[in-house]
Amino acid sequence: MNARLIDGFTRHHRTLDRAFEYARRATEAKDFVRARATFQEFRDAIERHMGAEETWLFPAYEARHGNDNALTSILRKGHRDLRGFFEEIAEALSQGDGEEGVALIDTVGQILHHHDEKEEQEFYPAVAALVDDPTPALTALKA
Repeated sequence: MNARLIDGFTRHHRTLDRAFEYARRATEAKDFVRARATFQEFRDAIERHMGAEETWLFPAYEARHGNDNALTSILRKGHRDLRGFFEEIAEALSQGDGEEGVALIDTVGQILHHHDEKEEQEFYPAVAALVDDPTPALTALKA
């Protein structure tokens, strides 16, 4: 098993959690300049994260288990759903709607928590056994 892959992606989840919390606090404080900036930083980072999974990890897993397997199908759907919520959050922040922004952020926080758990408990251990060199995927997290 490739512990570097599991550790790198799991640590990146914690980094994303902190960035998301900064955006939440700024939104709750109705500091919309800071909220928009911190949310955009989070969004850029999570796009790198999801992109690395979609480019490197999902194909490695699907090469072994097929493209129509339940695990990556669920995770891909989760990514699509999250991207939709990110659009809604960005819109609420651009309109200065702190109440809607916080409500959306709280909802997304719960979704992210469950999504991350599934990745960390099921997907990363399974895909780590299939990836010889995690360097490209780990590098993509920092790009």
